[in-house]
Amino acid sequence: MNSSRPEGHTPDVSSRPGRRKDWLLVGHWLVAAAAVGYLAWVAPGLAADAALAVRRLDHLDWGWVALAVLFGVAALVLYAELHRQLLLVGGSRVSVATVQSINFVQNAVSVTVPVVGGVGAMAYAIDRLRRRGVDAAPASWSVLAAGVISTVTLLVLGAAGLGVTGRIQFVLALGVAVLITVGCVGMWKVVSHPAVLRRALRRLVGLGRWVPGLCGSCGFAWATRAEEVSQRLSTRIALLRPSAGRWVVLIVLAALPWVLDFCCLTAGVVAVGAVVPWGALLVGFLLVQLSVALQIFPGGAGLAETSLLALLLASGVGAGPAAASVLIYRSITWLGMALVGWALYALSIHTSPLHLHRHAPELAHA
Repeated sequence: MNSSRPEGHTPDVSSRPGRRKDWLLVGHWLVAAAAVGYLAWVAPGLAADAALAVRRLDHLDWGWVALAVLFGVAALVLYAELHRQLLLVGGSRVSVATVQSINFVQNAVSVTVPVVGGVGAMAYAIDRLRRRGVDAAPASWSVLAAGVISTVTLLVLGAAGLGVTGRIQFVLALGVAVLITVGCVGMWKVVSHPAVLRRALRRLVGLGRWVPGLCGSCGFAWATRAEEVSQRLSTRIALLRPSAGRWVVLIVLAALPWVLDFCCLTAGVVAVGAVVPWGALLVGFLLVQLSVALQIFPGGAGLAETSLLALLLASGVGAGPAAASVLIYRSITWLGMALVGWALYALSIHTSPLHLHRHAPELAHA
């Protein structure tokens, strides 16, 4: 039977991803508008607290401030070492100095570029590693896996910390931490074993046929390619499979930066002479990381400071010491580390082979 569809006509499905992106963009700007409104509402109070913070800086314990700076720098250095260890898993050897420089610049891009800072930072890191002779798979692996391992580690540490400080029931916190750990181990087992991965992809394809709005004629193509895709993925992952001992090193390197970052915040509180409210400080720390991850504003600007300040004030810390603590912590971990990263970026451009090649004739005639 002849179809009434005109010859050569195909369903217009290409616009659906575009529509989804439009809705995501609208959602992002709605959240951003709400955040701006909230910041405008709290701005007068923030200005008063900032004035108190500036006056409080005259009574700082500079030894604790120096220790806070050391903690902040060490956290970023250890995160870069996590990248390097992941590169070693993939068989790529890159110098410590190169990985550290790339990591500092990646952090600067992530916390200062609006909206696309996270994606741009990953793209920069992968590109720089490729320029150093690292293959695409290990380069992408080191950047993406570092972010995933670090995020999962923060979730586990955060749940455990909330239980220890009594913010939630310890049994509940332990259960959440165990659930996250077991879930991540299970997911890794799936993607690292060919047979399990093939079964998972087949089931995923079967479920995909029932999802409304997806291409109806794509199910058969997906099913026929599931075997090929799973084989290709499992082969690539097999080359990037850490040993048990290496996993211990990776987890420690993922946990220590968060611990040191929290120590930086704690040192900032001690530096202004305030008593450390451990439970409230931990919740504020986690909210800061959430504000940074959402990327509504670069580096969580505004939202991170207000959430942390509100928790410190609610815990009984005075307005002056609380504001000064927030100012010290964010100046180190956000503005300070970003300035170092952009300085290294400018230096890398100035000393790059392409830059030197362009100025070689001028130097020869000098």
